[in-house]
Amino acid sequence: MLTVFCLAAAAMSFMLVAFEMNKFLDAQLQEIAINVAPGERRDADPLFDAEHEDQLVVRIWDRSGNLVHRTGPTVNIPWLPQPGLADVVAEGQEWRVYRWSHAQYNIQIAQAWSARREIAAFAATGAALPLLLSIPLGWFIIRRSIRRTLRGLHSLSSDIGRRSVDVREPLGTVGVPSEIVPLIVALDKLVERYRGALEAQRRFVADAAHELRTPLAALQIQADNLLASDLSDRSREMANDLGEGVRRSSHLASQLLEMARTEGAASPEYRAIDLAELITSILVDFVSLAETNDIQFEREIVAAASVRGDEAAIRKLVSILLDNAVRYSPRNGLITVRLSFADNRPKIDILDGGPGIADEAMPFIYDRFFRAAPQEVEGTGLGLAIAKTTADRHDIQLGHANRADQTGTIATIIFP
Repeated sequence: MLTVFCLAAAAMSFMLVAFEMNKFLDAQLQEIAINVAPGERRDADPLFDAEHEDQLVVRIWDRSGNLVHRTGPTVNIPWLPQPGLADVVAEGQEWRVYRWSHAQYNIQIAQAWSARREIAAFAATGAALPLLLSIPLGWFIIRRSIRRTLRGLHSLSSDIGRRSVDVREPLGTVGVPSEIVPLIVALDKLVERYRGALEAQRRFVADAAHELRTPLAALQIQADNLLASDLSDRSREMANDLGEGVRRSSHLASQLLEMARTEGAASPEYRAIDLAELITSILVDFVSLAETNDIQFEREIVAAASVRGDEAAIRKLVSILLDNAVRYSPRNGLITVRLSFADNRPKIDILDGGPGIADEAMPFIYDRFFRAAPQEVEGTGLGLAIAKTTADRHDIQLGHANRADQTGTIATIIFP
């Protein structure tokens, strides 16, 4: 592009300057032809009409001071006291004057400075005009080139943003500037190393949790057998504590295994799900647990709704939130499961009557092993972490807030 602009500038400068110089030099040829011999040349017809400023003022005097020859504009140019070049002002116009003397004549020739400036102006115009014209053209070409380059980068960034951790295909390099290709290859290698490390971590957690379940189950059986034997009150109390500890450890191992499975789950298979039916089915599964804690369920269907999604994942998500509501609600409490819409998006609210969540603990409730519940309420701090991971994998918005009408918590699920 720069080469084209330089060639265009050179060509236009040559044409403009050649035009003006040819016009000026042609006038000089005519002047020389007219003044080649002394004497008046009033009867000599010019070959062409020259511009007034391009004509030379020629004056020739003999040694007696008599004017023997004159041509050009009738301008009274002062006589130079010394031979050579000089600048003079005559009749309000600047002139470049040359005086020459020999044995018979004194010659003085004057040329208007405006003629010389016109040549310089044409030369400057010829050099600057192509560059000025190239600015919008260069702006258009550069903008188009950059937009085409950035279009490939935007496509690449969109592709990266839409990818999940389960995608195995490398990033595409089609339409991407060649200078970015090494970066894309390096990113693919980095992602592959990160994926390998993540898979190793998941396998370790899953294997550890799975291996812990068998000895913990054996310990639970032994604790139950111990409780069935004839024990003193103190020993029975200790056996009960041992059984509760084993049960909590078994629950923690199960949740660790569930966490590993959730984070390493394959890409979901989406299908149409009737949310009202799903809620009813989940509530049926929790009836026995609710009866044990003297808790009542209330199903409130404000508007029927269906979504496309992974039914097993959505069931797991709602079940975790409902299990938390049952655990934290007091006896004879009421848990309400409400299905409605928020900004034309299906929404499930689970309202409990528990102690609520402290404001300072609210930002951390989805962290692993973080517990905001009272110590007397059992838990491992993994339930909401698993729920958050499940929601994020399926583009579901999950949120918690304290109730405004009474003590308790509202867990909200908003579907895409």
